[in-house]
Amino acid sequence: MTDIEPIKKNLKDGPLFLENMLKEIPEGLLKERRIKGKWSIHEHACHLVDVQQMINARFIKFRDEEKPEVKPYLPGTNVADDFLMELPLKETVAKFTEFREELLEIVADFDEQVWQKKVIHPEYEPFNPYIFLRHVMMHDHFHMYRIEESWLTNQAFLRIV
Repeated sequence: MTDIEPIKKNLKDGPLFLENMLKEIPEGLLKERRIKGKWSIHEHACHLVDVQQMINARFIKFRDEEKPEVKPYLPGTNVADDFLMELPLKETVAKFTEFREELLEIVADFDEQVWQKKVIHPEYEPFNPYIFLRHVMMHDHFHMYRIEESWLTNQAFLRIV
């Protein structure tokens, strides 16, 4: 677990990476679903922000509960298909820094015992706050990669993966 501080730094910088990338993307591409059945750039960006409050709530649970248990988050099963598309992009992304700073405040005082606390999660095993913090970082990277891929890839090279 010697990588917690670099993970935190990466998470702190995530909103800046997202905002800067979105500024470069032509407006006409933002809501285009370039691959049938896959999210648009707009949806990927709004998802990163929308899910952050659930992430923060989980870390509070990890901190406060002796035996935390979480339910799987399965996008597309509990909200309308167009939910993310309807969110205002600029206003939504503007909240990302604030929500992410809240996360970093929540975990600031976690000690080894909290980081390694066993969390019951039906989808993942093992699962603990440390794994989830790293997972959040990878989740950022996944969606930002999808944004960049959707933006830069020539149509002939886009495919369902």
